[in-house]
Amino acid sequence: MTGVLVIDDEKSILESLSSVLKDEGFDVRTAKDGKEGLALFEEMKPRIVLLDVWMPEMDGLEVLSRVKALDPDAVVVVISGHGTISTAVEAVKMGAIDFLEKPLSIEKVLDVIARGLAGKVNGKERSEGDVHIEMAMGLAGGKQRTIGKSVVAYGVGNHSGVHTGMILLPMPPDTGIVFEHMPDGERIPAFVDYVYSSGFASSLKGARCTILTVEHLLAACHMYGLTNLLIKVSEEVPMFDGSARDICSKIEEAGILEQRQRVEPLIVTERITLENLPKGKSLSIEPAEELEIDYTLEYPPPIGRQRYFFKGGKESFLANIAPARTFGFIDDFEKLAKTGVGSGGRIGNVMLSVILVDNQKVINTELRFEDEFARHKVLDLMGDMYLIGRPVIGRVIAERTGHIENIALVKALKRSVSP
Repeated sequence: MTGVLVIDDEKSILESLSSVLKDEGFDVRTAKDGKEGLALFEEMKPRIVLLDVWMPEMDGLEVLSRVKALDPDAVVVVISGHGTISTAVEAVKMGAIDFLEKPLSIEKVLDVIARGLAGKVNGKERSEGDVHIEMAMGLAGGKQRTIGKSVVAYGVGNHSGVHTGMILLPMPPDTGIVFEHMPDGERIPAFVDYVYSSGFASSLKGARCTILTVEHLLAACHMYGLTNLLIKVSEEVPMFDGSARDICSKIEEAGILEQRQRVEPLIVTERITLENLPKGKSLSIEPAEELEIDYTLEYPPPIGRQRYFFKGGKESFLANIAPARTFGFIDDFEKLAKTGVGSGGRIGNVMLSVILVDNQKVINTELRFEDEFARHKVLDLMGDMYLIGRPVIGRVIAERTGHIENIALVKALKRSVSP
């Protein structure tokens, strides 16, 4: 019988979790504070520890540290009634496999326990099951994939201007890419039906919460072939340096876990063209052997007209697309700041994460590529396309388009495969 230790100073939590978990067949012990919990941990050596953050004398993070010192492979789930993304990030950095908010959802508790028992903890296999570790080959193959372990990242939201973090957690097959809002706990699928804004960025909206700027993360997921992932974040995915390079580093750090279940890519079989676009804009997708993107942009000087053609998988993406950064004209950011549209629009907040351009030159950085602007548009398009929920095989031909047109194309793709 699998041992579970619950450490919480709330009697009602101890009683309710104990009752439910015993009904599920677990051997459950409870402790009302950290000192008692550590003594029980050494005595019973449980497989799972459910640990409250806020307790008198010894808080949960200190208990977590001591538990991991005693057993680095212990499966620890941190819980809190006053959760913030910073606390969650810290807990996962210290070795917790997940962070759950009170009031607890029994479904989520059982889900994370199942993941801890059957999946991976700290990058090591917990069982000889249906999974093995290897790096994904981008869009090649047809296996579902998740990451090998939980990883955390810090940054600033480009539109909110808020210092934030995010946690990427492995998930079982057939989960999909899902965002979880902290501390509300609402989960929002990364699917086109949940897109609510696609002007300056692509964002998702659930029943109560919104998640901003998901496109760079989804582009990386697309090209790594990740199909099952939970992303815990507050209101906005961090922008890092305005590219997907840091996100890719985090995925590399986590490793890729290939799962037996397959995913069928969306293979384009006939040309789809968006109609009635503004003059000068065009967007279509047609059959091809792999994902290809032919993008042309045209802006006033000093950007001018640029064209970039992408063909290939993950390695080409890492070398040529992931490092390309968000860009904008300084006049536009100043107008946003004056109108109060998004604190992230202030110049001080975007200097490190956006290529700023005036009417003559780039003013705050050196370009990584001569055509970095067009490459970044390819990055955005890759992320938006993954809102279809699976890899796409086809050739996209785009001119002067952005998130609004990208999402319209994804909706057309969805209609093309809907019964």
